[in-house]
Amino acid sequence: MSHSITYPWFLNRHLELAAALKTNCSLLLHDAVHFPYCYCIFTYKEHPMTAPSKFASGLSWNTLTVVLQVVIQLVYTGLFARLVTPDAFMLMGLVLSIMGFAEIFSQVGVGPALIQRKEIHQQHINGAFYTALLLGLLFTVSFLVAAPSIANFYSLPELEPLTRMVCTSFTISALAVVPRNMMMKEMRFRTMFKASMISIVGGNLVVGLSLAYLGYGVWAYAWALFAQNTLMTLALWYYQRIPITAGWQWKYTAELMRYGVGSTLFNSLNYLATKLDVMIIPRCMAPGGTPLTETQINSAAQYERANYAMSQPITIMGKLSDSVLFSGMAAMQDNTQQLRRTFLIATNLLGLVMWPVAGFIFFYAQPLIFLWLGDRYAEAGNILRILFFVAVLRTLSKLCDSLLRAKDHLMLGSLIKAFYVSALFVAIWLTIDQGMKAVAWAVVLATALHYLLNVFLALRILQLPLKNLLRAWMPAWLIGLCSFAWTAATWMVLSSIAHNMFVLLLLGSAAWALGLLAIIYMVPWLLGGQHINPLFVLPEKLKALKPVKSMINKLEKKA
Repeated sequence: MSHSITYPWFLNRHLELAAALKTNCSLLLHDAVHFPYCYCIFTYKEHPMTAPSKFASGLSWNTLTVVLQVVIQLVYTGLFARLVTPDAFMLMGLVLSIMGFAEIFSQVGVGPALIQRKEIHQQHINGAFYTALLLGLLFTVSFLVAAPSIANFYSLPELEPLTRMVCTSFTISALAVVPRNMMMKEMRFRTMFKASMISIVGGNLVVGLSLAYLGYGVWAYAWALFAQNTLMTLALWYYQRIPITAGWQWKYTAELMRYGVGSTLFNSLNYLATKLDVMIIPRCMAPGGTPLTETQINSAAQYERANYAMSQPITIMGKLSDSVLFSGMAAMQDNTQQLRRTFLIATNLLGLVMWPVAGFIFFYAQPLIFLWLGDRYAEAGNILRILFFVAVLRTLSKLCDSLLRAKDHLMLGSLIKAFYVSALFVAIWLTIDQGMKAVAWAVVLATALHYLLNVFLALRILQLPLKNLLRAWMPAWLIGLCSFAWTAATWMVLSSIAHNMFVLLLLGSAAWALGLLAIIYMVPWLLGGQHINPLFVLPEKLKALKPVKSMINKLEKKA
């Protein structure tokens, strides 16, 4: 595949060649001239590397990036929770949920459109950059003005200065749209790993924890976010130096926005589907704009932390979906057979991971929360053991989302998301008076319905028989049930003899892991048929990676 990039004729040729070498491309000069603008046309010809090879390599690096991000974030949050009060998480959870939703509209999907397009001209890059920047500035100004109204809506005056601080992220993130998405398009996830580590370590661990220790409370969280976004943008531009020129032709921007508008609608509904409960629970608790009581604030904070813990697997899958899975499926979008196999293997693998973990969380959520956040968040453990079933269903749904985006079926996907958001709102509104556990169960039921609708659409797109998907589902259900029964039995024994939370969690984790390994060792056929069984598929994928292949060749020569 080649990406056509149009540059001004006066651009320094040496810089072009350097950029081509840096991205492992060969730059070829065409004889075409774009009149009347005097643009020379160059074409990037990528070195031979198949889409599956890029997909496998990208998956390994991006998985490492996302997992490390989550681990660092969990450590950061655990330390942070001991330095600030629970209401700080509730306040920032609200602000970040609102900002995250608005940020999707602030970029109108031009970033994903760059990834999805097969050919990219310089005018597409210019259009994406200037569109995102102008909208970022517009949204920053809008939220500066709207901050008092947001604070009044939630009857929380602390939200006004926080909103004005955090809304600067619109402009900062807009500056990173082009380098981030071009890096993802080229599947340069090793470089993305470096940029991510710089931002998360510098922003959270250095700035956030230092300010929290000095007593800045919720503002430590806000400044950590500002530092993280700024460092990420600077690092992306340093590692992915994309030329931006003065020219901006609307027809190229319109090409991006055609896909981008559909992508924006889909992403906005997708975001609401994951954050709606956190956004509306404080408002539903106090109808009519009455101020929240201390008990209500604490309940909202407990739910927010449980939701955050539940969302970590979704965060991992979401980032992999937005980068590797989406990029990989977009690259193979015309190969239906390959898409079917990828979809079935991923469904099987994700289910095999998530269902046993859900069983473990159901029994050990309270000691996990206690050791992670401290004794002030005990109620969050009871909520998490229910909400984690949502994590399983949403993680599996992310695979369907990547397929819908890669095949450009965003409108149908958006209709399903809109139905899910509506169902969530009704479910939360009806159960809010029964407490946070009732709300959690309502969210589980709405999410299960959403996943079934998503799967139905995926089967239609891939023209895949339901029986094939059931074969991919069945191993995860069987392993999950066996793991759940084993975990329940060991929990009853261990909870009666281990009264220390750390000891209980340590012994429980060991028993769960050993039981799971024993099940896999004794009955490996439970993992599925050979075409989807990770015991067969993963070794094949590992052997296809260059470093592993090179190591095998060297060993064979020595032998």
